[in-house]
Amino acid sequence: MNIRMLISWLATIAAGAVVYAVAPTNVSPHFPMYMGCTSAAIMAWATNILPATIVAALLAFAYILTGTADPATVFGPWTTVLPWLTFAAVNIGLAMERTNLAKRMALYCLKITGGTFNGLAAGFALAGLVLVIILPSVLARVVICCAIATGIIDALKIDNRSRMSSAIIMLAFFAASAPLFMFLHSSEAFIWAFDMLFKDTDVTVDFWEYMRHGTLINIFYYFMSFSLVYVVQGREQLQFGESLSRFINDSFAELGPMSRNEMKLLVIVLGVIAGFMTQTLTGLNPVYVFCVLAILCYFPGISILKGDDLSRINLSIMVFVTGCMAIGFVGGKVGANAWVVGELMPTLQSMGDTSATLASYVFGVVVNFLLTPLAAMAAFTPAFADLGHALNINPLPMFYAFNFGLDQYIFPYEAVYYLYIFVTGKVMIRHVAGALGLRMILAGLFVAFIAIPYWKFIDLM
Repeated sequence: MNIRMLISWLATIAAGAVVYAVAPTNVSPHFPMYMGCTSAAIMAWATNILPATIVAALLAFAYILTGTADPATVFGPWTTVLPWLTFAAVNIGLAMERTNLAKRMALYCLKITGGTFNGLAAGFALAGLVLVIILPSVLARVVICCAIATGIIDALKIDNRSRMSSAIIMLAFFAASAPLFMFLHSSEAFIWAFDMLFKDTDVTVDFWEYMRHGTLINIFYYFMSFSLVYVVQGREQLQFGESLSRFINDSFAELGPMSRNEMKLLVIVLGVIAGFMTQTLTGLNPVYVFCVLAILCYFPGISILKGDDLSRINLSIMVFVTGCMAIGFVGGKVGANAWVVGELMPTLQSMGDTSATLASYVFGVVVNFLLTPLAAMAAFTPAFADLGHALNINPLPMFYAFNFGLDQYIFPYEAVYYLYIFVTGKVMIRHVAGALGLRMILAGLFVAFIAIPYWKFIDLM
Protein backbone atom coordinates (compact mmCIF):
# COMPACT_ATOMS: atom_id res chain seq x y z
CA MET A 1 0.00 0.00 0.00
CA ASN A 2 1.53 3.31 -1.09
CA ILE A 3 1.35 6.55 0.90
CA ARG A 4 -1.43 8.01 -1.21
CA MET A 5 -3.62 4.95 -0.75
CA LEU A 6 -2.89 4.88 2.99
CA ILE A 7 -3.93 8.53 3.29
CA SER A 8 -7.11 7.78 1.36
CA TRP A 9 -7.99 4.92 3.71
CA LEU A 10 -7.30 7.05 6.78
CA ALA A 11 -9.39 9.89 5.34
CA THR A 12 -12.28 7.48 4.70
CA ILE A 13 -12.19 6.12 8.26
CA ALA A 14 -11.78 9.62 9.69
CA ALA A 15 -14.71 10.97 7.68
CA GLY A 16 -17.01 8.28 9.02
CA ALA A 17 -15.79 8.69 12.61
CA VAL A 18 -15.97 12.51 12.65
CA VAL A 19 -19.44 12.68 11.11
CA TYR A 20 -20.66 9.98 13.50
CA ALA A 21 -19.33 12.01 16.44
CA VAL A 22 -20.88 15.33 15.41
CA ALA A 23 -24.19 14.10 13.96
CA PRO A 24 -27.22 15.22 16.00
CA THR A 25 -28.61 12.54 18.28
CA ASN A 26 -32.10 13.98 18.59
CA VAL A 27 -33.16 12.90 15.09
CA SER A 28 -33.28 9.19 15.92
CA PRO A 29 -31.07 6.71 17.82
CA HIS A 30 -29.62 5.34 14.59
CA PHE A 31 -29.11 8.65 12.79
CA PRO A 32 -25.44 9.18 13.84
CA MET A 33 -24.48 5.68 12.67
CA TYR A 34 -26.34 6.24 9.39
CA MET A 35 -24.45 9.49 8.82
CA GLY A 36 -21.13 7.90 9.77
CA CYS A 37 -21.54 4.88 7.46
CA THR A 38 -22.81 7.02 4.58
CA SER A 39 -20.02 9.59 4.96
CA ALA A 40 -17.38 6.86 4.92
CA ALA A 41 -18.91 5.44 1.74
CA ILE A 42 -18.94 8.86 0.09
CA MET A 43 -15.27 9.35 0.92
CA ALA A 44 -14.47 5.86 -0.36
CA TRP A 45 -16.18 6.68 -3.67
CA ALA A 46 -14.36 10.01 -3.91
CA THR A 47 -10.92 8.53 -3.20
CA ASN A 48 -11.52 5.34 -5.21
CA ILE A 49 -9.95 3.09 -2.58
CA LEU A 50 -12.28 0.26 -3.62
CA PRO A 51 -14.41 -0.45 -6.69
CA ALA A 52 -17.63 1.57 -6.55
CA THR A 53 -19.82 -1.55 -6.55
CA ILE A 54 -17.92 -3.04 -3.60
CA VAL A 55 -18.40 0.18 -1.64
CA ALA A 56 -22.13 0.15 -2.38
CA ALA A 57 -22.42 -3.48 -1.24
CA LEU A 58 -20.40 -2.84 1.93
CA LEU A 59 -22.57 0.15 2.75
CA ALA A 60 -25.71 -1.99 2.56
CA PHE A 61 -24.20 -4.64 4.84
CA ALA A 62 -22.89 -1.98 7.23
CA TYR A 63 -26.39 -0.59 7.68
CA ILE A 64 -27.59 -4.07 8.69
CA LEU A 65 -24.63 -5.12 10.88
CA THR A 66 -24.63 -1.86 12.83
CA GLY A 67 -28.35 -2.13 13.47
CA THR A 68 -29.05 1.06 11.54
CA ALA A 69 -31.80 -0.60 9.53
CA ASP A 70 -33.31 -4.04 9.02
CA PRO A 71 -32.65 -6.11 5.86
CA ALA A 72 -36.16 -5.44 4.54
CA THR A 73 -35.37 -1.72 4.41
CA VAL A 74 -31.80 -2.05 3.13
CA PHE A 75 -32.77 -4.45 0.35
CA GLY A 76 -36.03 -2.67 -0.37
CA PRO A 77 -34.55 -1.12 -3.55
CA TRP A 78 -34.62 -4.55 -5.18
CA THR A 79 -38.42 -4.41 -5.10
CA THR A 80 -38.50 -1.17 -7.10
CA VAL A 81 -38.35 -0.80 -10.87
CA LEU A 82 -34.87 0.73 -11.13
CA PRO A 83 -32.62 -2.36 -10.84
CA TRP A 84 -34.80 -4.20 -13.37
CA LEU A 85 -34.91 -1.19 -15.65
CA THR A 86 -31.12 -1.18 -15.46
CA PHE A 87 -31.04 -4.89 -16.29
CA ALA A 88 -33.25 -4.33 -19.33
CA ALA A 89 -31.22 -1.32 -20.49
CA VAL A 90 -27.96 -3.26 -20.21
CA ASN A 91 -29.40 -6.09 -22.31
CA ILE A 92 -30.65 -3.68 -24.97
CA GLY A 93 -27.26 -1.96 -24.93
CA LEU A 94 -25.55 -5.30 -25.51
CA ALA A 95 -27.98 -6.10 -28.33
CA MET A 96 -27.19 -2.72 -29.89
CA GLU A 97 -23.50 -3.54 -29.71
CA ARG A 98 -24.05 -7.05 -31.08
CA THR A 99 -26.13 -5.91 -34.06
CA ASN A 100 -24.45 -2.51 -34.66
CA LEU A 101 -27.88 -0.87 -34.92
CA ALA A 102 -26.96 2.17 -32.78
CA LYS A 103 -23.57 2.46 -34.47
CA ARG A 104 -25.24 2.41 -37.90
CA MET A 105 -27.60 5.23 -36.94
CA ALA A 106 -24.82 7.32 -35.40
CA LEU A 107 -22.51 6.86 -38.41
CA TYR A 108 -25.33 7.73 -40.79
CA CYS A 109 -25.88 10.99 -38.93
CA LEU A 110 -22.16 11.76 -39.20
CA LYS A 111 -22.11 10.79 -42.86
CA ILE A 112 -24.74 13.31 -43.90
CA THR A 113 -23.18 16.27 -42.04
CA GLY A 114 -19.82 16.57 -43.79
CA GLY A 115 -16.11 16.32 -42.95
CA THR A 116 -15.44 19.57 -41.06
CA PHE A 117 -15.40 20.05 -37.28
CA ASN A 118 -18.72 21.88 -37.53
CA GLY A 119 -20.07 18.97 -39.56
CA LEU A 120 -18.74 16.55 -36.97
CA ALA A 121 -20.45 18.54 -34.21
CA ALA A 122 -23.72 18.58 -36.16
CA GLY A 123 -23.45 14.85 -36.84
CA PHE A 124 -22.89 13.92 -33.21
CA ALA A 125 -25.70 16.28 -32.15
CA LEU A 126 -28.09 14.59 -34.57
CA ALA A 127 -26.88 11.14 -33.52
CA GLY A 128 -27.48 12.00 -29.87
CA LEU A 129 -31.09 12.96 -30.57
CA VAL A 130 -31.63 9.68 -32.42
CA LEU A 131 -29.92 7.47 -29.83
CA VAL A 132 -31.76 8.98 -26.87
CA ILE A 133 -35.04 7.85 -28.43
CA ILE A 134 -34.01 4.23 -28.98
CA LEU A 135 -31.49 3.59 -26.18
CA PRO A 136 -32.53 4.40 -22.58
CA SER A 137 -29.12 3.77 -20.97
CA VAL A 138 -26.91 6.86 -20.82
CA LEU A 139 -23.81 4.72 -20.16
CA ALA A 140 -24.54 2.56 -23.22
CA ARG A 141 -24.93 5.71 -25.32
CA VAL A 142 -21.60 7.03 -24.00
CA VAL A 143 -19.85 3.75 -24.83
CA ILE A 144 -21.18 3.71 -28.40
CA CYS A 145 -20.48 7.38 -29.15
CA CYS A 146 -17.01 7.26 -27.59
CA ALA A 147 -16.11 4.19 -29.68
CA ILE A 148 -16.90 6.19 -32.83
CA ALA A 149 -15.01 9.26 -31.57
CA THR A 150 -11.99 7.14 -30.66
CA GLY A 151 -11.99 5.63 -34.15
CA ILE A 152 -12.02 9.11 -35.71
CA ILE A 153 -9.10 10.28 -33.54
CA ASP A 154 -7.05 7.19 -34.38
CA ALA A 155 -7.89 7.33 -38.09
CA LEU A 156 -6.82 10.99 -38.37
CA LYS A 157 -3.74 10.38 -36.16
CA ILE A 158 -4.72 13.21 -33.82
CA ASP A 159 -2.50 13.60 -30.75
CA ASN A 160 -4.31 12.01 -27.79
CA ARG A 161 -3.18 14.86 -25.53
CA SER A 162 -4.32 17.64 -27.85
CA ARG A 163 -7.33 19.89 -27.40
CA MET A 164 -8.78 18.54 -30.65
CA SER A 165 -8.76 15.00 -29.26
CA SER A 166 -10.50 16.18 -26.09
CA ALA A 167 -13.03 18.16 -28.16
CA ILE A 168 -13.98 15.15 -30.30
CA ILE A 169 -14.45 12.97 -27.20
CA MET A 170 -16.60 15.69 -25.64
CA LEU A 171 -18.73 15.79 -28.80
CA ALA A 172 -19.40 12.11 -28.25
CA PHE A 173 -19.99 12.59 -24.53
CA PHE A 174 -22.48 15.43 -24.90
CA ALA A 175 -24.28 13.54 -27.68
CA ALA A 176 -24.81 10.70 -25.22
CA SER A 177 -25.32 12.49 -21.91
CA ALA A 178 -26.71 15.99 -22.56
CA PRO A 179 -30.18 14.68 -23.59
CA LEU A 180 -30.39 12.83 -20.25
CA PHE A 181 -33.68 14.55 -19.35
CA MET A 182 -35.10 14.78 -22.88
CA PHE A 183 -37.76 12.09 -22.41
CA LEU A 184 -39.19 10.11 -19.53
CA HIS A 185 -37.32 6.98 -20.64
CA SER A 186 -33.97 8.64 -21.47
CA SER A 187 -32.73 8.38 -17.87
CA GLU A 188 -32.86 5.03 -16.08
CA ALA A 189 -33.38 6.70 -12.71
CA PHE A 190 -36.14 9.16 -13.59
CA ILE A 191 -39.06 6.73 -13.66
CA TRP A 192 -38.14 5.27 -10.29
CA ALA A 193 -37.60 8.77 -8.87
CA PHE A 194 -41.12 9.81 -9.85
CA ASP A 195 -42.48 6.76 -8.04
CA MET A 196 -40.62 7.84 -4.92
CA LEU A 197 -41.58 11.50 -5.31
CA PHE A 198 -45.30 10.72 -5.43
CA LYS A 199 -45.30 7.69 -3.14
CA ASP A 200 -48.64 7.08 -1.39
CA THR A 201 -50.43 9.53 -3.71
CA ASP A 202 -52.47 9.12 -6.88
CA VAL A 203 -50.23 11.56 -8.78
CA THR A 204 -48.28 10.18 -11.76
CA VAL A 205 -46.13 11.62 -14.54
CA ASP A 206 -46.47 9.68 -17.79
CA PHE A 207 -44.60 9.96 -21.09
CA TRP A 208 -46.75 12.74 -22.53
CA GLU A 209 -46.98 14.73 -19.32
CA TYR A 210 -43.20 14.69 -18.99
CA MET A 211 -42.83 15.82 -22.60
CA ARG A 212 -44.91 18.86 -21.68
CA HIS A 213 -42.73 19.52 -18.64
CA GLY A 214 -39.28 18.98 -20.06
CA THR A 215 -38.68 18.02 -23.67
CA LEU A 216 -38.87 21.51 -25.19
CA ILE A 217 -36.57 23.20 -22.69
CA ASN A 218 -34.19 20.24 -22.75
CA ILE A 219 -33.61 20.77 -26.47
CA PHE A 220 -32.23 24.19 -25.55
CA TYR A 221 -30.18 22.65 -22.73
CA TYR A 222 -28.83 20.05 -25.16
CA PHE A 223 -27.53 22.53 -27.70
CA MET A 224 -26.24 24.84 -24.97
CA SER A 225 -24.10 21.95 -23.75
CA PHE A 226 -22.92 21.18 -27.27
CA SER A 227 -21.79 24.77 -27.86
CA LEU A 228 -19.21 24.39 -25.08
CA VAL A 229 -17.25 21.92 -27.18
CA TYR A 230 -15.85 24.95 -28.98
CA VAL A 231 -14.40 26.12 -25.66
CA VAL A 232 -12.64 22.76 -25.37
CA GLN A 233 -11.42 23.01 -28.97
CA GLY A 234 -9.79 26.40 -28.41
CA ARG A 235 -7.79 27.59 -31.39
CA GLU A 236 -6.98 24.15 -32.75
CA GLN A 237 -8.43 23.30 -36.14
CA LEU A 238 -9.40 19.94 -37.56
CA GLN A 239 -7.22 19.01 -40.48
CA PHE A 240 -7.68 16.26 -43.05
CA GLY A 241 -11.37 16.94 -43.72
CA GLU A 242 -11.30 14.53 -46.68
CA SER A 243 -9.74 11.86 -44.47
CA LEU A 244 -12.49 12.33 -41.92
CA SER A 245 -15.22 11.96 -44.53
CA ARG A 246 -13.47 8.91 -45.95
CA PHE A 247 -13.18 7.30 -42.51
CA ILE A 248 -16.88 7.87 -41.76
CA ASN A 249 -17.97 6.62 -45.18
CA ASP A 250 -15.70 3.56 -44.95
CA SER A 251 -16.92 2.76 -41.43
CA PHE A 252 -20.53 3.00 -42.58
CA ALA A 253 -19.83 0.88 -45.65
CA GLU A 254 -18.19 -1.81 -43.49
CA LEU A 255 -21.52 -2.37 -41.75
CA GLY A 256 -23.06 -3.53 -45.01
CA PRO A 257 -26.82 -3.68 -45.54
CA MET A 258 -29.10 -3.70 -42.54
CA SER A 259 -29.24 -7.22 -41.12
CA ARG A 260 -32.31 -9.19 -40.02
CA ASN A 261 -31.17 -8.95 -36.40
CA GLU A 262 -30.96 -5.17 -36.66
CA MET A 263 -34.50 -5.08 -38.03
CA LYS A 264 -35.74 -7.34 -35.24
CA LEU A 265 -34.02 -5.20 -32.61
CA LEU A 266 -35.46 -2.04 -34.13
CA VAL A 267 -38.96 -3.53 -33.80
CA ILE A 268 -38.27 -4.40 -30.15
CA VAL A 269 -36.98 -0.89 -29.41
CA LEU A 270 -40.01 0.67 -31.07
CA GLY A 271 -42.13 -1.60 -28.87
CA VAL A 272 -40.33 -0.26 -25.79
CA ILE A 273 -41.03 3.33 -26.84
CA ALA A 274 -44.64 2.45 -27.60
CA GLY A 275 -44.95 0.99 -24.10
CA PHE A 276 -44.08 4.33 -22.56
CA MET A 277 -46.25 6.29 -24.97
CA THR A 278 -49.38 4.16 -24.46
CA GLN A 279 -49.19 3.67 -20.69
CA THR A 280 -52.33 5.69 -20.04
CA LEU A 281 -54.26 3.58 -22.58
CA THR A 282 -53.00 0.13 -21.63
CA GLY A 283 -52.56 0.59 -17.90
CA LEU A 284 -49.37 -1.49 -18.14
CA ASN A 285 -46.24 -0.41 -16.32
CA PRO A 286 -43.88 0.46 -19.21
CA VAL A 287 -40.80 -0.54 -17.22
CA TYR A 288 -41.93 -4.16 -17.00
CA VAL A 289 -42.98 -4.08 -20.65
CA PHE A 290 -39.42 -2.89 -21.38
CA CYS A 291 -37.96 -5.76 -19.32
CA VAL A 292 -40.02 -8.41 -21.13
CA LEU A 293 -39.17 -6.98 -24.56
CA ALA A 294 -35.45 -6.91 -23.67
CA ILE A 295 -35.61 -10.57 -22.62
CA LEU A 296 -37.21 -11.43 -25.98
CA CYS A 297 -33.76 -10.85 -27.51
CA TYR A 298 -32.83 -14.32 -26.17
CA PHE A 299 -35.92 -16.13 -27.51
CA PRO A 300 -35.65 -18.71 -30.33
CA GLY A 301 -36.66 -17.21 -33.63
CA ILE A 302 -35.38 -13.81 -32.50
CA SER A 303 -31.95 -14.89 -31.20
CA ILE A 304 -30.36 -11.46 -31.17
CA LEU A 305 -28.59 -12.52 -27.97
CA LYS A 306 -27.59 -15.98 -26.78
CA GLY A 307 -27.21 -17.52 -23.35
CA ASP A 308 -23.44 -16.98 -23.43
CA ASP A 309 -24.02 -13.23 -23.76
CA LEU A 310 -25.24 -13.12 -20.16
CA SER A 311 -21.62 -13.58 -19.06
CA ARG A 312 -20.75 -10.33 -20.89
CA ILE A 313 -23.35 -8.32 -19.01
CA ASN A 314 -22.05 -6.36 -16.05
CA LEU A 315 -24.74 -7.36 -13.56
CA SER A 316 -22.70 -5.81 -10.74
CA ILE A 317 -24.17 -2.49 -11.86
CA MET A 318 -27.44 -3.66 -10.26
CA VAL A 319 -25.63 -4.05 -6.92
CA PHE A 320 -24.22 -0.55 -7.30
CA VAL A 321 -27.64 0.88 -8.17
CA THR A 322 -29.43 -0.76 -5.23
CA GLY A 323 -26.59 0.09 -2.85
CA CYS A 324 -26.90 3.76 -3.76
CA MET A 325 -30.67 3.58 -3.46
CA ALA A 326 -30.30 2.10 0.03
CA ILE A 327 -29.00 5.51 1.18
CA GLY A 328 -32.43 6.98 0.52
CA PHE A 329 -34.39 4.01 1.88
CA VAL A 330 -32.43 3.86 5.13
CA GLY A 331 -32.39 7.65 5.36
CA GLY A 332 -36.18 7.66 5.41
CA LYS A 333 -36.20 4.97 8.10
CA VAL A 334 -33.85 6.83 10.49
CA GLY A 335 -35.43 10.24 9.92
CA ALA A 336 -32.75 11.78 7.70
CA ASN A 337 -35.26 13.03 5.13
CA ALA A 338 -37.41 14.70 7.79
CA TRP A 339 -34.27 16.23 9.30
CA VAL A 340 -33.22 17.72 5.95
CA VAL A 341 -36.70 19.16 5.45
CA GLY A 342 -36.70 20.59 8.97
CA GLU A 343 -33.32 22.26 8.41
CA LEU A 344 -34.29 23.72 5.05
CA MET A 345 -37.86 24.78 5.81
CA PRO A 346 -37.11 28.08 7.62
CA THR A 347 -34.95 29.26 4.72
CA LEU A 348 -37.21 28.08 1.91
CA GLN A 349 -40.39 29.45 3.49
CA SER A 350 -39.01 32.97 3.12
CA MET A 351 -37.95 32.42 -0.50
CA GLY A 352 -41.02 31.69 -2.57
CA ASP A 353 -41.26 29.02 -5.25
CA THR A 354 -38.89 30.72 -7.73
CA SER A 355 -36.06 31.17 -5.24
CA ALA A 356 -36.66 27.69 -3.82
CA THR A 357 -36.30 26.21 -7.31
CA LEU A 358 -33.05 28.10 -7.92
CA ALA A 359 -31.78 27.00 -4.51
CA SER A 360 -32.57 23.41 -5.51
CA TYR A 361 -30.30 23.76 -8.55
CA VAL A 362 -27.45 25.10 -6.41
CA PHE A 363 -28.05 22.31 -3.90
CA GLY A 364 -27.78 19.73 -6.69
CA VAL A 365 -24.47 21.18 -7.89
CA VAL A 366 -23.01 21.07 -4.38
CA VAL A 367 -24.33 17.61 -3.56
CA ASN A 368 -22.87 16.15 -6.76
CA PHE A 369 -19.37 16.88 -5.47
CA LEU A 370 -20.17 14.52 -2.59
CA LEU A 371 -22.51 11.89 -4.03
CA THR A 372 -23.01 10.24 -7.40
CA PRO A 373 -26.18 11.49 -9.15
CA LEU A 374 -27.97 8.21 -8.44
CA ALA A 375 -27.08 8.22 -4.75
CA ALA A 376 -28.06 11.89 -4.44
CA MET A 377 -31.38 11.25 -6.17
CA ALA A 378 -32.05 8.31 -3.87
CA ALA A 379 -31.15 10.30 -0.77
CA PHE A 380 -33.00 13.54 -1.44
CA THR A 381 -35.98 12.83 -3.71
CA PRO A 382 -38.24 11.99 -0.74
CA ALA A 383 -37.18 15.26 0.88
CA PHE A 384 -38.44 17.22 -2.15
CA ALA A 385 -41.80 15.51 -1.83
CA ASP A 386 -41.97 16.50 1.84
CA LEU A 387 -40.80 20.05 1.07
CA GLY A 388 -43.47 20.48 -1.59
CA HIS A 389 -46.12 19.32 0.85
CA ALA A 390 -44.82 21.56 3.66
CA LEU A 391 -44.56 24.63 1.40
CA ASN A 392 -47.85 23.81 -0.35
CA ILE A 393 -46.21 23.96 -3.80
CA ASN A 394 -45.67 21.47 -6.63
CA PRO A 395 -42.34 19.70 -5.88
CA LEU A 396 -41.63 18.96 -9.56
CA PRO A 397 -39.85 22.25 -10.46
CA MET A 398 -37.56 21.88 -7.43
CA PHE A 399 -36.96 18.24 -8.34
CA TYR A 400 -36.20 19.06 -11.98
CA ALA A 401 -33.86 21.93 -11.01
CA PHE A 402 -32.09 19.64 -8.52
CA ASN A 403 -31.47 17.13 -11.30
CA PHE A 404 -30.06 19.81 -13.60
CA GLY A 405 -27.68 20.58 -10.72
CA LEU A 406 -26.70 16.92 -10.44
CA ASP A 407 -25.90 16.95 -14.17
CA GLN A 408 -23.00 19.35 -13.55
CA TYR A 409 -19.60 17.79 -12.96
CA ILE A 410 -15.90 18.56 -13.30
CA PHE A 411 -14.09 15.70 -11.58
CA PRO A 412 -14.32 12.16 -13.01
CA TYR A 413 -15.60 10.54 -9.81
CA GLU A 414 -18.81 12.59 -9.88
CA ALA A 415 -20.63 10.43 -12.48
CA VAL A 416 -19.87 6.95 -13.81
CA TYR A 417 -20.68 7.82 -17.44
CA TYR A 418 -18.43 10.92 -17.21
CA LEU A 419 -15.64 8.83 -15.72
CA TYR A 420 -15.86 6.48 -18.71
CA ILE A 421 -14.59 9.06 -21.20
CA PHE A 422 -11.26 9.20 -19.35
CA VAL A 423 -10.86 5.46 -19.88
CA THR A 424 -10.33 6.23 -23.57
CA GLY A 425 -7.07 8.01 -22.77
CA LYS A 426 -7.96 10.65 -25.35
CA VAL A 427 -9.30 13.47 -23.17
CA MET A 428 -7.47 15.68 -20.67
CA ILE A 429 -9.29 17.09 -17.65
CA ARG A 430 -7.40 20.38 -17.99
CA HIS A 431 -8.97 20.81 -21.44
CA VAL A 432 -12.55 20.16 -20.32
CA ALA A 433 -12.68 21.59 -16.79
CA GLY A 434 -13.10 25.19 -17.94
CA ALA A 435 -15.92 24.32 -20.33
CA LEU A 436 -17.73 22.25 -17.70
CA GLY A 437 -17.31 25.03 -15.14
CA LEU A 438 -18.85 27.46 -17.62
CA ARG A 439 -21.64 24.94 -18.26
CA MET A 440 -22.36 24.95 -14.53
CA ILE A 441 -22.96 28.73 -14.67
CA LEU A 442 -24.91 28.63 -17.92
CA ALA A 443 -27.11 25.82 -16.61
CA GLY A 444 -27.98 27.97 -13.60
CA LEU A 445 -28.94 30.83 -15.94
CA PHE A 446 -30.90 28.33 -18.03
CA VAL A 447 -32.92 27.27 -14.98
CA ALA A 448 -33.48 30.90 -13.95
CA PHE A 449 -34.39 32.47 -17.30
CA ILE A 450 -35.73 29.61 -19.44
CA ALA A 451 -36.88 26.67 -17.33
CA ILE A 452 -38.65 28.57 -14.54
CA PRO A 453 -40.52 30.98 -16.88
CA TYR A 454 -41.55 27.98 -19.00
CA TRP A 455 -42.79 26.02 -15.97
CA LYS A 456 -44.79 29.07 -14.92
CA PHE A 457 -46.20 29.38 -18.43
CA ILE A 458 -47.53 25.81 -18.33
CA ASP A 459 -48.80 26.30 -14.75
CA LEU A 460 -46.37 23.82 -13.22
CA MET A 461 -45.39 26.54 -10.73
